[in-house]
Amino acid sequence: MILNLFAGPGGLDMGARILNITTPTRGYDLDHDACATATAAGFHRTQASVTDLNPEHFPTTTGVLPTPPCPPFSRGGLGKGINDMPTIRHALTLLGDNVAGMVPDHAYQEALADLHDPRSALLIETLRFAFRLPHVQWMVAEQVPAVAPIWQEIGAELAMTTDWTHLAVLTVAAQDLGVASGRTRTFLIATRHHQPDLTGLPMRSLWTTGRFAAPRHELPPTPAHFPTTTMAAALGWPAGERVNTRGNRRTSGGNEFSADATAWCLTSKARSWKRVSDGVHLTAAQAGLLTGFPADYPWQGSRTKQFLQAADVVSPPVAAAVLGATLGIDWQQPVRDYLASIYPANANQAPAMSQPTLFELERTA
Repeated sequence: MILNLFAGPGGLDMGARILNITTPTRGYDLDHDACATATAAGFHRTQASVTDLNPEHFPTTTGVLPTPPCPPFSRGGLGKGINDMPTIRHALTLLGDNVAGMVPDHAYQEALADLHDPRSALLIETLRFAFRLPHVQWMVAEQVPAVAPIWQEIGAELAMTTDWTHLAVLTVAAQDLGVASGRTRTFLIATRHHQPDLTGLPMRSLWTTGRFAAPRHELPPTPAHFPTTTMAAALGWPAGERVNTRGNRRTSGGNEFSADATAWCLTSKARSWKRVSDGVHLTAAQAGLLTGFPADYPWQGSRTKQFLQAADVVSPPVAAAVLGATLGIDWQQPVRDYLASIYPANANQAPAMSQPTLFELERTA
């Protein structure tokens, strides 16, 4: 069984579906509407807080997918979680010491008492489940790039205290895999008995370590090239359209962009985006399509909640690529076939050559 934590509306589930992974997946999320969306799409969901779950109650779990909420650390949020990083690091160390029998259970929990954003503590669940699931063999965790140092800390804890043998922290941008909007996310991959095959993944950074091996930054392997998908091509718009994102309000980055390029990264505020030529607003179905979902994906809840789900979710092509790399599944052709099915206007476009700067190593502390 695969355990999907903070599972949301189905991004990782869609990635598994793209790869035709048939291992049963159980998903848990606190948000009612996200659970309703995933259920409508045919995925398992139970509405529950991950912090209330006991890892030992999932003895058949072989893979775990933690994707804790990103607002504490994202540009779109208030960023309070950045100030919580030292506390999170200390709590992770205490949890590792607890597993080693050096400190009591409550030690790491008490260390989390005075966070700037209580949601920051949810990062700890990644390590808690990795340590305490009885028979887990692999893990893929996802967050915004600002959390890369915490993923590295968790990787180091796993390498030192358990038999996790291969660990990697890597950053992938959805647009590099042919998705029609920008979305950069950082993943922690951990495996016990096999080495992930990262060949072809268009990574923007890579950090690896392993049991008794020193952590190191590496240049990513030669990436595969995917066609660039413009917003106009994804939505079937004519050339020359522009998108207004904030009405008459201005920001330092402007409030309009051309639909003849990849769309800006969607947030929940994308519900206010409108086509300049006729003032028609973006729909939730279009938002989902821009983030890599089929146009008929069954988003549930209010308009605001549907946009929030589409903005916070893991992009399915990215999920498929990372899962495939982790599990040794050939992911490139299934992802290309999937992209052709959701972006038919782009199906025959030649692959775009990525600029070398996309793959410069990000050296995070």
